Amino acid sequence: MKGKLLALLKPTVTAVLFYILFRKVDFHQFGQSLRNARLDVLFVSFLMLWLGHYICIFRWRMLMRPLLPVYSFANLFGIYCIGLFFNLAFPTAVGGDVVKMYYAGKPSRRYAQSFAATFLDRDSGMLAMMILACAGILIHPLVLPRIPVALIIWLASASFVVLNVAVFAPRFHLRLTGLLHNLRMPKIAAKVDAISDAFQKIGKHWGALLGSLLISLVNQFLVIAYVWVLALALRIELSLVYFVIFVPVITLISMIPISLNGMGLREYAFLGLFGAVGVPPAACLALGLLTSASLLLSAIPGGVIYLFFRDRQDARQLAALESDFT
Repeated sequence: MKGKLLALLKPTVTAVLFYILFRKVDFHQFGQSLRNARLDVLFVSFLMLWLGHYICIFRWRMLMRPLLPVYSFANLFGIYCIGLFFNLAFPTAVGGDVVKMYYAGKPSRRYAQSFAATFLDRDSGMLAMMILACAGILIHPLVLPRIPVALIIWLASASFVVLNVAVFAPRFHLRLTGLLHNLRMPKIAAKVDAISDAFQKIGKHWGALLGSLLISLVNQFLVIAYVWVLALALRIELSLVYFVIFVPVITLISMIPISLNGMGLREYAFLGLFGAVGVPPAACLALGLLTSASLLLSAIPGGVIYLFFRDRQDARQLAALESDFT
C-alpha cells in the first residue's frame, strides 16, 4: 500500500509543479526562447554532459579496486548507463545506485563492498559540489529576496560533514551493531558490520579517496559548464559565477524525493534562482526543461543496454537488495 501511494505521489507532485510553473510563464516568450536556441551549442552541451558521465566511471572504478574484483571498463560503462537509466528515465522503486551496486558486486557476491564503493562514488561527487558551492558563495556573496542561498549551502554542507564523520567513525558502527544485537537483529547487524569493514578498508586508501575527489571536482566543473553552455544556447548572457553558486543548490533541491527524478523541482529552482538575478521567467523555464530533457536523453542508452544485460533473477534480487540497504 505504501509503495502504491509513493508511486502516485511523485507523478502528482510533478504535475502540480509544472501546472504552477506554466501559469507563471508567457507561452509565446517560452516558445520563442526555444525556437531561438542555437542547436550547435546545444550539441556541445550534450557532449560535455556525456564527458562528465564518462570520467565518473574512472572514479567509481578507482574506489572499487581496493574492495572487490573490478569489471573491465567496457562492462562498467554498461552498468553505469543502466544506473543512469534507473535514476533518470525509469520510474521504479529500485534506484540507480542499487542497480550499479548489484551488478558490480554480482560476480564476487561482495555486495557490502560494492555498496561502499558506490556510496563513496556518490559521496565524493557531493563533496566536490559542496566545496565549489561554498567557495562560490564566499567569493561572490548573494542576497536574493525570499531565497536564503547562503543558508541552504552552509546547512547542506554541515549536514554532509556530520554524515561522513558518522560513516567513517568506528565507534559509531560499534554502537549501532551493539544496539542491533540488543534488539535481536543479528542479520542486520552482520550486514552493518560488513559495510563498516568496507568503509574502514577504503578509508586507509588515501590515494583512491583523493583521486576520486579530484575527478569529482573536474566533473562538477563540467556539470556547471554544461548548464552555462545550455544557457548560452538559449542566448542567456549571465556571469559564470552565478552558475557556480546556483547549479549545486539546484542539484540539492532536485534530489528531494517528492517528484519524478527531480522534474518540476529542478525547473522551479531554476525559475527562483535565475529569475532573482534578472533572467526572464520564460528563459528560466526553458533552461530548466532543457536540462531535464538532456539528462533524460543521456539515460536512454542505459535502457537498451539493460535489455541485454539482465536475466530472470535480477529483478527479484534487486528488490531484495533495495530492501536490505534501506
